[in-house]
Amino acid sequence: MKPIAGVVRDGQIIPEIRVDWPNGTKVEIALQQQTMGKLGLDESEWRDDPAAVADWEAWIKTIEPLELTPAEATEIDRFREAMRQFNVEAVRRQMEQSQP
Repeated sequence: MKPIAGVVRDGQIIPEIRVDWPNGTKVEIALQQQTMGKLGLDESEWRDDPAAVADWEAWIKTIEPLELTPAEATEIDRFREAMRQFNVEAVRRQMEQSQP
């Protein structure tokens, strides 16, 4: 029998074509690897000649600074404080557990 393709939706495997198999038919399911292709450069492709460095320097200067509204800045500050408190508490718990 020829394999068929399908997708998972809400925990169910949905065949891409209609199948007329009787109930109880045993099937074999294998996860297909999804290839993304190449992303970025590996070290052997890096250019560090003067022209490449000059291109990089010119490009980096075109990046505009991020502008936040006062509400966004307040939310970021709130989040950072929450993370700081979380980390302080985690260290405190770890120290209490490691004490004899």
